[in-house]
Amino acid sequence: MKEGNALLYDVIIVGGGIVGMMTARILGRYQLRVLLLEQAEDLAEGAAKANSGVLYPGFHHRGGSLKGVACVRGNAQYERICSELHVPLKRTGALYTAFHPEGEAMLLEKYHRGLENGVQGMKFLSGEEARRREPLLSPRVTKAIFAPNVSVVSPFALLFALAEHALQNGVEIWLGTAAQSIASQGETVLVETSRGTLESRYVINAAGENAAVLEGGVREEDLEIRPRRGQFLLFDKGVGDQIHHVLYQAQEQDEGGALVAPTVEGNLIAGPTSEDVPSYRHTETTAKGLSRVEQVAKKLLPSLSMDEVITQFAGIRTNIVNLSKEQKDFILRESAPHVVSALGIKNPGMTAAPDLADRLIHLLERQGLLLLSDPEYQSERMGSRPFLQETAERQAALFAEDPRNARVICRCEGITEGDVLRVLRGPLAPRTLSGLKKRLRLGMGRCQGGFCTGRALALMSEYLGVPPGAILQSPGTGPVLKGKVKG
Repeated sequence: MKEGNALLYDVIIVGGGIVGMMTARILGRYQLRVLLLEQAEDLAEGAAKANSGVLYPGFHHRGGSLKGVACVRGNAQYERICSELHVPLKRTGALYTAFHPEGEAMLLEKYHRGLENGVQGMKFLSGEEARRREPLLSPRVTKAIFAPNVSVVSPFALLFALAEHALQNGVEIWLGTAAQSIASQGETVLVETSRGTLESRYVINAAGENAAVLEGGVREEDLEIRPRRGQFLLFDKGVGDQIHHVLYQAQEQDEGGALVAPTVEGNLIAGPTSEDVPSYRHTETTAKGLSRVEQVAKKLLPSLSMDEVITQFAGIRTNIVNLSKEQKDFILRESAPHVVSALGIKNPGMTAAPDLADRLIHLLERQGLLLLSDPEYQSERMGSRPFLQETAERQAALFAEDPRNARVICRCEGITEGDVLRVLRGPLAPRTLSGLKKRLRLGMGRCQGGFCTGRALALMSEYLGVPPGAILQSPGTGPVLKGKVKG
């Protein structure tokens, strides 16, 4: 529908991170015209690009805080969500470990925080009991808390699956579209974007690093949000299979909140650091930061070999700096008539996302958004797995269709030419090599693309009809993606 020169939507979501995309997926259940705007030319270019993949327990954060409660409630939804999306989820549980009496006091504090936030099933373990669960754990560990509700998931797989499911249920996604300002006009909201002016009955501002500035267009800015960098080390496949839990430790001095965790793919990840940086573009790693990560990793697992590290990376998260540590929390609020905002969302933002999305939608309901169930809503995502993960029967059928389905291109991750072509034909087709990596993990293994990059470039070049060099660069503008038409 059009009014004047502006497209009219029921809800516009600004920000294609985990919270924005989780909200879009939920709104796909209803008879609403929903648009999600993402300023980057592809998904997973923000905080999701450098995420540990850990679904946190909920005992790290102040008892009764939104951050802590939403973490527990969001965590509890992931088994259902991942089942509906067909995204692998690995339930590991966690050990929060202490090395000295001061650390044991921190364990008690975490335990009580967890109880206040609703964490179920926690129990204290002696050092010996913890090592029976985790044989490679340091002999210096004196006590630990076991939390059973911790899992690991692939942030990339989760975000792209959320997006595909939202598209499947009629949500529009505009990539490479920056929201420049929002203006509330009573019953509607104008959104100025890099593609022109859009009009919506409601707006959800989940713009991450830009959320506070964007909100400043409809109310006085009262939050100062600055970037913090987290650096990670990633170990080879198989190393993650040597441990069974996500491992936390009571911090000492300047160690930061680094953890060690298995991944769903079998790698091991260690990190992150927590460092103030001048801008959101500072995603480089540093010798000092990686040394801190190594220090914590080897403190927890003394036998861990740094020779197994295959790459390192860093990401940026938002941090509210004009509130004291005791006052800091996730902030969800009604910014203006028909505008709600999510501000200061960082760890455990992915864990809390299902609950945060529910809360944002409830705020819109309070402002008058009518939620009528869509009778055509599809509760499960339609998708397929990489060829080598399919059943033997399905592999035979795919090979008969096209022998390229069985032609391995990425040995480390087990990806075939057919897998690449399937993704290129999909609803969220990548236009760069980086985009292909995020969707298939191609080039993310031990050789870091040394074997597969050339063939992947050739396949993409042939399919997209562009020179290989163009696939290594930004495409310039992001695509407009539309699912089924609603309304």
